[in-house]
Amino acid sequence: MTFWLVAAVAGAPLVALGAALQQNAAVHCKSLGFLRLLGQLVRRPKWVLGSATTLCGAVMHIIALSNGPLTIVQPLGMSGLPIAVLIAAAIDRRRVRAKEMFGTFAVSAGLVSLLLLLPHESARPTLDGGSAAVLCGATLAIILGAAFMARRSTGAVNALFLAIGSGVAYGVFAALTRVGGSSALNDMSASVFWVIGLAVVFCALGLLFQQNAYRTGRFALSYATLLVADPITGSLIGVIVLNEQLPTSLLANVGVLAACVVTIAGVVVLTRLHPHQHAPAAPAPPPTRELVSV
Repeated sequence: MTFWLVAAVAGAPLVALGAALQQNAAVHCKSLGFLRLLGQLVRRPKWVLGSATTLCGAVMHIIALSNGPLTIVQPLGMSGLPIAVLIAAAIDRRRVRAKEMFGTFAVSAGLVSLLLLLPHESARPTLDGGSAAVLCGATLAIILGAAFMARRSTGAVNALFLAIGSGVAYGVFAALTRVGGSSALNDMSASVFWVIGLAVVFCALGLLFQQNAYRTGRFALSYATLLVADPITGSLIGVIVLNEQLPTSLLANVGVLAACVVTIAGVVVLTRLHPHQHAPAAPAPPPTRELVSV
């Protein structure tokens, strides 16, 4: 077994474990404001451990992508969704509901099928200043719109819009990282630094929205929606901005449509589930003093 395949297989459960640990920490911060959440989370050891685990998994995934075929590496990465749901249930000491697993596997199957059907051959990606400005402006408008809708909604819809905002931000981060990484390998110039700087900004936005989605208690819905919005955003940027190709055959396009339908159906099933309760342990009652009559 080659090293890149080992990295791809190991990366998915590491990201899944990290996401489950982050969610378990974030769900107990419901009283904090949207922007103050990260400041509180960085002081929670479980969230820090989850973030470190996620980072290790992401590094393994990047190593796999750098050395192995996209058609194998990306589907292996998508396998982390059901693993994350199972780990989160184990951490919360609860049983996984049948509809939860059905929706999770539907999303995973749809995403894997979509990734297998999309073309993977592309030229070196380039991004000029004008295209970058339009891309960032359009993305920020979408993210702000998601934040506005999340603020005006509750329950599953709130988690859905927060996860969409996170997935869109991470999708742009992936696209900018691809451009910056390719440029750094081929021609290190000043443009590399501003592309990487923009990538860091969108990564921070994705992290902020992600943790706010996690604290709603709807982990399966939040994580699944994030995994859907991320590659779709990245694919759209690849086609519209980076001149990558869509499938050309009728059969492949029908397959892409079917994969999207299955994925959306899985998200709908997860949206209709009630959130899990994460009630903190009740504090012990204060000791009572005995009154001694004289």
